[in-house]
Amino acid sequence: MSSNAEANLTLAQVGSAIRRARTSQKLSQTELGHKAGLSRMPIYRIEAGQDISLRSLLSILSALRLGLQMPTLPQGVPNVQALQRAFAHLHAEDGE
Repeated sequence: MSSNAEANLTLAQVGSAIRRARTSQKLSQTELGHKAGLSRMPIYRIEAGQDISLRSLLSILSALRLGLQMPTLPQGVPNVQALQRAFAHLHAEDGE
């Protein structure tokens, strides 16, 4: 698997977690965008597994009352499983 495919998979997982948090709070993409001080487009893009700016991601996480943790990863290039573990907290609210 190429590094681009791994990055896309990880973005898709983050987007899916954001979508679950948004829908559990009964927010539309437009409503979440408004709470985050953004348009609807960054919400749509991240939920579709596309890249957005770090600033937009942090605004979205804050509006959803989600945190971002950055634990130290093992030496070497992280694989998909290592990235999943590193960002598992995004799924914590869903009981996963």
